[in-house]
Amino acid sequence: MIARDRDDPGCASRPPGRGSEPQSFSPIDGPVDGRPPAALPRRRLLSALSGDERLVVVHGPRLTGKTALLKAWLTDNPGRTGAIASVVAPDPHTSEGDYWARVLQSLSPAEQRAGEQRTAARDSRPGSFEVLRSVVASQRGPLSLILDDVHLVDEPEARIRDLLRQASPHGLRIIATTRTAGNWYRTTDLVGDLVLVTPDELLATADEIAAMLEGAGVPLDRRARAVLDTVTGGMAGLVTTAVTDLLRSGPARESSGDRVRGAVDRLIGRLLTIDRDLASVREFALLSAAAVPLTTEAAEVLAGGRSASSQLRMLERLGMVLPDTTATEPTWIVPVPVRASLLRLMKSEEPGRLSGALLALAQHWLDRGRPRTAFVHAIDAEEWDLVLDILREHWRTLYTTDFLHMDGDLARIPPKVLESEPLFDTLRRMHRQFSAPKDSPAPRPEVETLADTPDDAEQLMRAIALRLGGEFEAAAEECEPLMRLPIPDPDASTAAERDGFGFACLHVGISFLVAGRFDDAIQVLRRGHRAGAGTFIERDAAGKLALAHAVLGHMAEAGFWIDQESRHPALPTESELVVRPAGMIAAALSSLDRFDTDSALHLITELGPPDDKEEFWGFGLYAYGQLALTTGTPADGLRYIDFQMRRFPTMHGNGAVVGHLLSSIRADLLLALGRTGAAEDLVGESTNPHSAAARARIRLHIGDLPGALAIVDEYDTDLGCTVRDCIELSLVGAAASLAGGAPDTARQYLNRAVTLSRLTGLRRPFMMLPGDMLRQLAALGPELPVDPDGTVSAFPASRASAPPVRLTDRELVILRSLATGATISAIARQHVVSVNTVKTQVRSIYRKMSTRSRADTVEMARRLGLV
Repeated sequence: MIARDRDDPGCASRPPGRGSEPQSFSPIDGPVDGRPPAALPRRRLLSALSGDERLVVVHGPRLTGKTALLKAWLTDNPGRTGAIASVVAPDPHTSEGDYWARVLQSLSPAEQRAGEQRTAARDSRPGSFEVLRSVVASQRGPLSLILDDVHLVDEPEARIRDLLRQASPHGLRIIATTRTAGNWYRTTDLVGDLVLVTPDELLATADEIAAMLEGAGVPLDRRARAVLDTVTGGMAGLVTTAVTDLLRSGPARESSGDRVRGAVDRLIGRLLTIDRDLASVREFALLSAAAVPLTTEAAEVLAGGRSASSQLRMLERLGMVLPDTTATEPTWIVPVPVRASLLRLMKSEEPGRLSGALLALAQHWLDRGRPRTAFVHAIDAEEWDLVLDILREHWRTLYTTDFLHMDGDLARIPPKVLESEPLFDTLRRMHRQFSAPKDSPAPRPEVETLADTPDDAEQLMRAIALRLGGEFEAAAEECEPLMRLPIPDPDASTAAERDGFGFACLHVGISFLVAGRFDDAIQVLRRGHRAGAGTFIERDAAGKLALAHAVLGHMAEAGFWIDQESRHPALPTESELVVRPAGMIAAALSSLDRFDTDSALHLITELGPPDDKEEFWGFGLYAYGQLALTTGTPADGLRYIDFQMRRFPTMHGNGAVVGHLLSSIRADLLLALGRTGAAEDLVGESTNPHSAAARARIRLHIGDLPGALAIVDEYDTDLGCTVRDCIELSLVGAAASLAGGAPDTARQYLNRAVTLSRLTGLRRPFMMLPGDMLRQLAALGPELPVDPDGTVSAFPASRASAPPVRLTDRELVILRSLATGATISAIARQHVVSVNTVKTQVRSIYRKMSTRSRADTVEMARRLGLV
């Protein structure tokens, strides 16, 4: 009854002869060198099959190990209870009556309650489902039905729904595998407890492949393991075939990658030859690999007049393609490793036929206004004249809608082809600049204007080239005219025009963001987010908006855009590395502002060290430094930031906002370490608003109260300061005023800080003062948003931290006289005291106010409201 597992490597059923069992083939016959074929660990999937849910559906194409999974579950499932009826690896030509009859026949002798019914089923196969239905209805104990390849029966969802309705609650469990999507993804009324194991979940993980290699004793290094993972795509049947082949002794000069590809190609080739159903559509199966995406229309181009829809449905039933349930038009997916193998086979057998199919597809997509898809097919066909024609006609659309992909596309074109076109060679060098490590950036190519009037696309390319070359202020200036680009009419514009506008807004916004022009960046990125709906631009813009708001301290807005960004699925690895950092950094900064250190630590750890090509490396280091302050590890934070900054020597000047942000956080880390002089050397001469709070803290720390208050008053209303900066400056003003003996003024500053904190949700600025200062401020009256006794500050006590010493009435009189500009002698005569008495009182005033001159004393007295 049980045929060889057709999801195992290389297994395809031969047409059975009369009275014969199905035949199967295997590229590997038995153990190799006395060792059994390697086994792929599937524990995580077995646990899904062993849960309490009444229905488990395992959906996936051929070679994903569905049948092997069922066999493993039947062999080793100690928690299993009750009777089991199963059909595993049925003949693909089994009739529906035979299918259900095999399920009945598999019941063990101990479950003989339906013996007569099973006899009837053997005599009348068409009624076997009704017999099984009666068995289920009469079953008293637990029963499990294992239904492999349930797509062989008509309307499997309806059949399974019927069986579940006959059974008593929790008396029946069904585990089914299927190659066809059917309605499993859309059915909501089937049962309440359905577990759907998707094709992606069936793919072996890197850890599972590594465990398999270790168990098989295959000595592969990391690079070879990556090749194995890439070539097989994690499809269990391909992995098992490749690993078992690697156990054999092969040619000494043949690389592991070539051996893996060879094993996969032999397996796919045999499937197409020996399986009679696949053999009947072999030509269409090979040609279908040329089309990406494989839409019904594209398939019609390849089908040569035959019905593409029927052949696609047959390929799905045979396990070679999957329907794309997310596509807006009928689209099918050939698993990536299978597609790669089919293309290799086609190129080897009929290269002219493959080239013709690719050219026909290129023309098909050009006619439908999708130049990028046509461009890729033309490159696949190696028709360089057509490639250049598409570039000449559509380069603006290609670059403004598919920037992330163009680097890989251009890399597949021979350099000599592009060198004949100066513009395209320039654009390729710009992509090299984009992907070059920032610690050794590639030279910036010149993007020349091709017409008498400036072209928006060319201007955008110049701005990107400037930004990637570390010329941030110049890049932002180049972007200013692009802010006036007209917004495409959603009804009258094409998708390419909307995508191009979204791309332009994205890169203009990024250029403004890295130059510290946050308001402009937010304005343009919001346009890009709307225009780029449905593309990577929508997610990318959301992440950048989240970062801009997080740096500004706009907690609510940052949270909104973080949520927007997190709704999007992950992109391919290379694109994901470009898109994801901004949103993760924003989420880390927002977590720190809420005192959620654990979440921030998780995010920064997951983000890891800055990638060599990462544009937002500086923002990530800024978040790392803030985390170091919050966790009380300033030395580690400073060491890490300084090390990473040496990797990007040219990327924090020329208008880069990260230069000021990193100077500010480094100064705070130095101050936390007690290295006040080094902190002052770093930012003491700065006039940038982003360093104002750090400079004011330094003055407060050394006891220069007038200096601290002067910075507070200068930048308190500066529009270049962030909300976070304003709260920190107000707190410094409160601490300096209190230390100077002006509690009323201190209370005014503190009230402003508390109000801003409540409006924004920012709490972390309150830990930017020494703990004793915070406790003194708490005694002024306003309720702080943090517990002063439970908040740990990274900063040591400063000279201004001692309780304030109030001036005596006589000292206040002398202070007010000093403010008039009178001499010491005149003050003595005015108050009928000796000159020495006045000098003594002046020295006491200087000491109490931590000043050294009359000018400083009078200035501070005015700021404190004493005169």
